[in-house]
Amino acid sequence: MRKIKIGTIVLFLICYAVLNAQVNKSVKQTVEKKENEVAINYFSKIHSDIINAKLQVNKLPWAAAQVNSVCIILPSNAGMLTKHSSQVLARQIKSRCNAIIVSDRTAELRIELSTDKGIAAESFRIDDGADGTIRIIGGDERGLIYGIGKFLHTSRFDQSSFMPSSWRGTSTPEGKVRGMYFATHFNNFYEAAPIGEVQEYLDDLALWGINYLLVTFPRWQFTGFNDSAAQHLFVYLRKIMSAAKLNGMKVGIGVSSNDGFKSTPKEFLRVPVPDPLKRRGNFGVNLDPSNPRAHEMLMRDWAQLMDQFKDVRLDNIVFAPYDEGGCGCQKCWPWGARGFPKLCHDLAKISRGKFPGIEIVLSTWVFDTPPVGEWEGLAKFLNKGKPWVDYILAGSHEDFPRYPLDHGVPGGLPLLNFPEISMWGQDPWGGYGANPLPGRLQRLWNETDHKISGGFPYSEGLYEDINKVICSQLYWNGHHSTDSIIREYIAFEFSTEVVDEVAKVIGILESNHDRKHIGESAIEAFSLIKQAELKLTAQVLKSWRWRILFLRTLIDREMFLTKGELKGETLKKAFAELTILYHAENSHSMPIHPPVIK
Repeated sequence: MRKIKIGTIVLFLICYAVLNAQVNKSVKQTVEKKENEVAINYFSKIHSDIINAKLQVNKLPWAAAQVNSVCIILPSNAGMLTKHSSQVLARQIKSRCNAIIVSDRTAELRIELSTDKGIAAESFRIDDGADGTIRIIGGDERGLIYGIGKFLHTSRFDQSSFMPSSWRGTSTPEGKVRGMYFATHFNNFYEAAPIGEVQEYLDDLALWGINYLLVTFPRWQFTGFNDSAAQHLFVYLRKIMSAAKLNGMKVGIGVSSNDGFKSTPKEFLRVPVPDPLKRRGNFGVNLDPSNPRAHEMLMRDWAQLMDQFKDVRLDNIVFAPYDEGGCGCQKCWPWGARGFPKLCHDLAKISRGKFPGIEIVLSTWVFDTPPVGEWEGLAKFLNKGKPWVDYILAGSHEDFPRYPLDHGVPGGLPLLNFPEISMWGQDPWGGYGANPLPGRLQRLWNETDHKISGGFPYSEGLYEDINKVICSQLYWNGHHSTDSIIREYIAFEFSTEVVDEVAKVIGILESNHDRKHIGESAIEAFSLIKQAELKLTAQVLKSWRWRILFLRTLIDREMFLTKGELKGETLKKAFAELTILYHAENSHSMPIHPPVIK
């Protein structure tokens, strides 16, 4: 009887082992079928959708220990981008906690930076090396920057030390163009801030995967190229572009194709475009390209504009049709179907002559608003002759345009989006602090049905920082949710201990975005933000990101209590602080200055 029992037990153990092996094999196959896109949760709910991370059953989310000293190890042949990215890594760690960066390899943590051509371009891998070293490996120097960003964004910081990320795996971007458009006009933050602040902000954006930067040169603000203010802006723009290139970004300018200087002769000016919905914009200095002399001026000025950037070398041009721009004469109208593409074709020849290989992007902003056959006309125009456009950029003030989704992109070209993250729904723009729009951005993203290859969100300043990160991460992985993105943002910028509270606050802020309909939930949002403050480090409490979020909840609470009236010492001080943070003291007349209470 005893032998039978022992035999039964042995048989059971053998069957169990075989079954367990089959289950493990099945699990492994399931994981591989998902193309290694299994998320490794670093903290509960925060990083639930990190892509391309191989499941590691031997790794625990809290495997990493707190450290007080860090040694960053570079390859012997480190390039300029690698050296700069190591400096960014060091600055981020030092600015967020009291951990120190040392050259001694006996440091508590060693981070080894390198590149490996066996990894896809712009991709990265994070794994463990010998003796507890963390290795961040880029497919190229850009990929290394993005890998450093992932490492930082999934690490935890406190007052005295930090807990290095336990995220391990490989990640590859889906969107090729993960751009950002700095609207360098009206003396907004991008014109008025000390160049060091803008350069540091570019470092921050690069860590989130931004690989293109677009700026503008608003000719309508100046009398000509020799205008001292114009020359000052050129110097400033070149510094911004150089900082962007140091972060591996491609750089370009976005301009209205037919705008001109304030000194343009009146006989060269356009016929106003029909604009019954008041969406096409007009600063009063758009030329008529069907006028031979005006066309000659446009060509000459464009060549001179290109020469202003010969040292930094432009990588792309975005031609905008409207807001402002356009011509309504018989030869040019409908502008988007006739005058606009013809003029852009001529300008593109000059750009390619100056910068071989430059990418040409045609914007369709405000096309067919209202319908006049612009989308269809552009498609016909691009079907003629040799290809000369690289991307089509599409967007609108409200929903994403239906034409390229329903009928295909003109010219069969890759499609980019142009999210309005700055001006939508509030006036002054950013005048009340942070303007997070995760719900709106998720809806707009869903409308595109994964048919876009990236985009250029429109930015007027710092206040839409959360929106920038949302867009950049959707470009990286279109299957991200905006909720998961803001949770990672909160954990990194503020603390993992306040993720739930601040995520709820952000949802409330979006629900109260309309200044005329701020609800009682504004009281709750301010209460939650005050509770969160108790859990934050001194570094976070002083950061501009926390201040603009805090001030938004304060302003919303006060505006709810005053029933929308801008009055009282609390609001006065809040608006004054925002003005300083934005460097908006001398902004132009456009609505980019926070409200002023006398």
